[in-house]
Amino acid sequence: MAEIRKVKLSEQTADRLYEMIVDERRYTPGSKLPNENELSEELQVSRTTLREAISFLVAQGVLEIRRGKGTFVSDQLPAAGLDLTSLAGLRSRVRAKDLFEMRLIFEPATVALACLRATDDELAQIEKKAQWMEHIAAEGGDWPLADQEFHWAIIKASHNEYMRRLYPIINSAVNEILQISQNRQHMQDIAVNDNRLILDFLLKRDEVGARHAMSIHMKHLINTLQD
Repeated sequence: MAEIRKVKLSEQTADRLYEMIVDERRYTPGSKLPNENELSEELQVSRTTLREAISFLVAQGVLEIRRGKGTFVSDQLPAAGLDLTSLAGLRSRVRAKDLFEMRLIFEPATVALACLRATDDELAQIEKKAQWMEHIAAEGGDWPLADQEFHWAIIKASHNEYMRRLYPIINSAVNEILQISQNRQHMQDIAVNDNRLILDFLLKRDEVGARHAMSIHMKHLINTLQD
């Protein structure tokens, strides 16, 4: 029961932060949030809970973490009306396997689009996200969040608005699964190895190879969930 209460509190904190940004406009697009100590004190939550809330909003495209600089409000916020409560309900009802099957449906097509549409700068950003994810994994840090940022960079590089809006909804559920999965270490190893292959095809702008690499990645994760 303690785990359930912690997740609920982080969701409430994410909801409050979202209100402060979107409804109250206390933090404008591109602006930096207060440091972790100040913000956790203002919201009256622990720093752990705050980090979880921020991770959730990063997955939603509301916030972005700039290494060495802090947490910033995204320059382009998602469309207004995001219902965090309904997303929390989705996470509690849908099986993990179903979520990864949903990713298997659209992420291979999305990475193929990114091969065709990404700018050189966007490809460079995707490469940086992949390298950062490997670094975080090697240091024992929050690799699921870093992995999300890698995939989110691919989604943005596809330049498909519907993909951009769909991914954060699914990804918020995936994040929770990765955080509590019993096969977390195995999933980390899969993500690191598969991301290298996906990135290799992306940098070559090989849409067929990238599509297959992403399909294989999702199937690896689905098989791990069935172990």
